[in-house]
Amino acid sequence: MEKPLKILVVTTAFPRHERDVISPWLVKELLLLKERGHTVKVFTSSYKAIKQRHFKSIEIYRFRYAPAKWETLTHDMAVPERMKQGISFKLLVVPYLLMGFVKAVLLASEERFDVVHVHWPVPHIIFALPFKLLGHAKIAASVHGSELALLYRLKGPIGNFFVGLLSHSDVIFANSTYTMKRLKNANVKSPIEILPLGNPHESTLYPYSEKEEANILFVGRLIEVKGVPILLKAFVEVLKKHPDARLEIVGDGPLMNQLVEMAQELGISEKVTFSGFLTGEPLKEAFQRATMLVLPSILTEQGETEGLGVVLIEALSFGVPIIGSNIGGIPDIIIDGRTGLLFEPGDYEDLAVKINLLIEDPNLRRKLVIEGQKHIIGNFSWDAIIDKLEKKLISITTRNSV
Repeated sequence: MEKPLKILVVTTAFPRHERDVISPWLVKELLLLKERGHTVKVFTSSYKAIKQRHFKSIEIYRFRYAPAKWETLTHDMAVPERMKQGISFKLLVVPYLLMGFVKAVLLASEERFDVVHVHWPVPHIIFALPFKLLGHAKIAASVHGSELALLYRLKGPIGNFFVGLLSHSDVIFANSTYTMKRLKNANVKSPIEILPLGNPHESTLYPYSEKEEANILFVGRLIEVKGVPILLKAFVEVLKKHPDARLEIVGDGPLMNQLVEMAQELGISEKVTFSGFLTGEPLKEAFQRATMLVLPSILTEQGETEGLGVVLIEALSFGVPIIGSNIGGIPDIIIDGRTGLLFEPGDYEDLAVKINLLIEDPNLRRKLVIEGQKHIIGNFSWDAIIDKLEKKLISITTRNSV
């Protein structure tokens, strides 16, 4: 192997304890890099003045940005969601960026890194600059999609500022073909490569298992971009042909009460189970009783959509066939009719047709799982992802070296 790298990973938030479920895919990625001999440390925000400095052998640098009781911009939910909860959270963005930059300058003056790998680089790429300027570190930026909606909304000098910073990255990783296209449309000049995410919870592939019941599953945050109202409307149509069908919605979020009320108004509440947030064995059991998983994501008015749809990879890993909207990064996972079924975004009638098709055709369900698992082995396995990531990080650190 080439000389091991010293890597600093910049991210919005990082697990505070073993039961925390923040970015499990990132934890897995970092542990796999450590297994290959690289030194990996994390630069992230504080949460209520937390003292924790390690997680699963990974050293963490946390920066303070407010008095302890106010340090809640991150960790409990995604920052865009948090900012919708009031002006006080929007105001926290300024000290968050300022104090993060100051902490980065101090750390960069004390410690050198070969690579700074920035996740959600709008706006976090500013935290990487001191390490490049003071320690000549290379910058890799991983774009996951949600931050591009922000980049497109930023007009004039601020938007151009972040496009310029991104263009000074040594490499940009896009999590899907769709994210890569949006980066290019934003006129970002750095080399861009697709680097998807893998299943954060399971490395085992479970074979397809025949089920007599029609159990439809959704797993995800209950936020606008996930399009759950489309699924509820489609389920009304499905019940007309399959009155014994059931829908399980796994997840929590700001739209929970609204969705429960919608199910009641549609007259389907007795057929819909809102299971709340699940992890570990309960989540595994939800996948195992599902006949199919549906991801009905939409494009919001703010320009947000599904960057990839890792839950689709999880479902296929459990031997569950998948249906998703033809939007964002979902088509990278679902090759229509081969690895899953696609439907037109927002079209609940089209979704109902696809759900009914899978309920009525067990042979199609089996075929989609078999081909889908082949697809994720070839394109979304952690071995393939880490191989590509490691090779590219080594490449940018040796570029132009003597």
